[in-house]
Amino acid sequence: MATIGQLRAALAVLRAEIDDVAQQVRDREAPGSDSAGVQHAMLAGLLYRLIGADLRRTLTAAPDLVSFEHRARAATPSTVALGDEDLYDQAHFEAYWLTDRIAELYSDADRTPPLAAAACTAEATRALLRIQRDLALGSGPAVGHPAWEAVLTQLDRARALARAAHAAAETTPQARVVTAVSGAEL
Repeated sequence: MATIGQLRAALAVLRAEIDDVAQQVRDREAPGSDSAGVQHAMLAGLLYRLIGADLRRTLTAAPDLVSFEHRARAATPSTVALGDEDLYDQAHFEAYWLTDRIAELYSDADRTPPLAAAACTAEATRALLRIQRDLALGSGPAVGHPAWEAVLTQLDRARALARAAHAAAETTPQARVVTAVSGAEL
């Protein structure tokens, strides 16, 4: 694990606003909290976001679809194996990250059914990864795992939201749609 100093150095090289992050850490601190752990997480999170944004820009700047696919394949986690990477923990973290990102979009945008459905499926994914992790470790029962009910509820909710969005799209009049007029109607 990188030290706080190493994270700060990496962020400084990338010209990140570390002082803003440090202020956010101070603003979030509560008495008795793990301030060093929180600071480490915020700095690592900022680095993760900066590198992720750089990767996204690299992919979207590809000159054509073939180049995009080659770049995307080169960047996938399965391309280079890391010896100490815990795949379940990393997948769970990335599902958590996705859930948080969708929640951010959901709070900023109109509360649209497709976005709400995406939030539900992301939550279901997190729970399924937790179940799989527990099963792999032998620390939880397969059938009676407490997260199963939450998974089914989230998936049912996502399906209902997706159906509602689909039905609304089917019945919404299309603006500026020109229909063909036969010669007999003229």
